[in-house]
Order: sequence, then C-alpha cells, then structure tokens
Amino acid sequence: MSTKIPADAPALIVPEFGRIELGRRPVPHPGPGKVLIRTDFTGVSVGTEMLAATGERPSWGPVPFTPGYQGVGHIVAFGEGEERHGLTLGEAVACFGDGTHGAYFIADLELTYPIEETDSYHMAALFVPAAVGLNAIDKAGLESGDTVLVLGQGLIGQATAMLARDRGAYVVVSEVSPERRAISDAHCADRVIDGSAGSPWSQLQADFPDGFDMVIESTGVAALIDSALECLRFEGTMVFEGVYPDQVTFTYELAHERQINAVFPWFIGTSEVRRTVLRRIVSGELDMDPLITNQVNWTEAEATYRRLFTAERDHLNGIVIDWRGAE
Repeated sequence: MSTKIPADAPALIVPEFGRIELGRRPVPHPGPGKVLIRTDFTGVSVGTEMLAATGERPSWGPVPFTPGYQGVGHIVAFGEGEERHGLTLGEAVACFGDGTHGAYFIADLELTYPIEETDSYHMAALFVPAAVGLNAIDKAGLESGDTVLVLGQGLIGQATAMLARDRGAYVVVSEVSPERRAISDAHCADRVIDGSAGSPWSQLQADFPDGFDMVIESTGVAALIDSALECLRFEGTMVFEGVYPDQVTFTYELAHERQINAVFPWFIGTSEVRRTVLRRIVSGELDMDPLITNQVNWTEAEATYRRLFTAERDHLNGIVIDWRGAE
C-alpha cells in the first residue's frame, strides 16, 4: 500500500440538500487526536444519512459536505502529539469518522479500532448499527428468555434483533418493507409481522396477551411510540432506540398505568461494546453479510446513493462501498 498522500481524492459530495455527486475533495490533514484513513470500505446507514442529506437533520453542517460516518481502511497519518492509542501506521482499522464516503477520511483516535483483515473485513464497515443495537440491549438489561418486539427493520433494528435473539430472547419484529421483512424473517427474528397490516398489538395480542417483556422502538417515528407502549406487559421495558428529529409526545396513561421502565440508549456504547461487535463481525460470528443488498465499486457510488433520495430506498438494505483503488 502506497503511503503517498495526494492533494485531493474522490468522494461523494452533497452539493445541496437532496442531491449527491461523485467529485473530488481535498484530502484533510488530521489534527491533534485525529487519524487519517485510506479507505477500503464504507457502510451506508440509510436512515441517518438521509436525515442529513435532505437537510432534515443537518448532522454534518452546511452544504457542501461528504456524508457517511463508518468505514474501514488503513492508517496513513496521525495528527500532532504523541498519543496513538497503541495504533501504528499501515494498520487496518474500523472507525466512526466524519464524512467517510471518500478515498480518505478523518476519525478520532478514540473511535478507531484495530481489526483483522479476514473474509468478513468488509462487513466491519457496517459495525455502527450493531454497536447501537448491542448498547441498547445492554442498557435495557435484556435476559435470556425475554420476549422482545422490535419496531422497524432498518439496519439498526435488524442488528438489534439478531443480537437479542443471540442472547436467548424470543424476538418478533415489525416492518413495512417487504424486502426487509424477508431478510429479517430469514436472518434476524423468530417472527415477522407486516407493519402496514394494522397496529402491532392488533396482530400480536392473541399470542402475547400479557404483552412483551421489552419493546424496542427503532424507527425514530414518534407516532409509533404509543403503538410500542401498548404492546408492553406490566412493568415491561420500553427502549427508545430510534433518533427523533422533533419533540416526542406519547399517551402518558399507557406508560403510567403499566409502570413502564424507559431506557434511552445513546450512540455506539462503550469501547468494550464497540470492540466486541467488531471482533464478532470480523470473525464471522456476527454475520452481517445477509443484511447487505448492495456492495458497489466507488465508481457506482453516486448512482446507488442517488436512489436513496427516492422511494427506491425502501428496496435497499445494507450498502457497502468499495473505495480500494480510488485515486
């Protein structure tokens, strides 16, 4: 691998909200506590990235900007200072970064983790949804034998369902997309219901008359919170896993009369959570590959990303972009 760093390199760019293009951007210089990564693969988180790219939740600041926040690659430069967290030049790493969808990106040293280059290496580009999921069920105190309902089967919801079932829970999921339901039925859950076929409780009450031990709201749609609450048993646990751009309201009596416990997990958990997820992904123990519907070369990234601004995004699931050779 060449260590020569060019002045600029290919990257996806949002020139204005609602548009994407493949262009070139200056290769950034890492500041103190930062690291520069030569990208191999990046993972697309459709829901979160669309909130930013459409301007609904401008996480990456004003346009133009490069979207993306997760990827794997090799360290090519450190910022000033002696602290390197045990990392070395040329080492393969997975990162939570800033504007990852390009041939180079910057990440915090504290959010950069060494990984092995196994056959599952590319899947580590989607480690963030799994880390969010593991953090959520850890914070919620999920136990073997619990009954769990997950609302929403985007990547975060799917990874959460996989991890909950792996821990011994009986997992039911609700999703409106037929494609995502099919993936979840095959790989993530014990039972799948159609979120567009009526309220979850109307579909599940006969089989779970006392309600679920835990409901994980993963859509970020505030209007579904009441639907989630009515599925819980007395003293059950409600997990607010989704990101809600606006203020959240719900029917107080639904939670109050059941004496519901509420959990609000944030971000991607502790360092131990992130390392655990990455270790399991690269070893193949946590198989994210069935969740990936599109793995594309960087030259196809613009065309693929453009589909996310249309109704076609409901037909896509995990997306991995291969940036190897991008110059």
